[in-house]
Amino acid sequence: MKKNHRISDQNISERSGAALVEFAICVPVVFVLFFASFDICRFSMITHAAEQAAFEGARRGSIPGATAAEAKQAAQDELDKLSLKSAIITVTPTTIYNSTEKVTVNVRLSLEANSWVPTKVLTGGYIDRTSTLTREYVTSD
Repeated sequence: MKKNHRISDQNISERSGAALVEFAICVPVVFVLFFASFDICRFSMITHAAEQAAFEGARRGSIPGATAAEAKQAAQDELDKLSLKSAIITVTPTTIYNSTEKVTVNVRLSLEANSWVPTKVLTGGYIDRTSTLTREYVTSD
């Protein structure tokens, strides 16, 4: 003979209350971790983009006949591909002559201005990346 095990309505309501409490405790922690992971991934992407922009700017500035404005624009073009805002790009030297040996481009990006998450885990910080390249020379024989 089989026994029917019936769950009473009282047992179900007690378990629902426990599930609600567990949910209320776990959800804030899960959301904080979820949104923080978005900002950490964005941080990594911004860091790589700043590094690439600095390199591309220095590469453009190292070509014979290039100007500092062209180097700065090349760096800005790289940042525009990812819609990064509030960049400060500096090219050293400010005027590139044929005798200039090295070109340095520095890219500074605000983390706060480029964060995706409203809670802004990455507030108040900056990413600075610099690239220095030796200029190319064309010699005439």
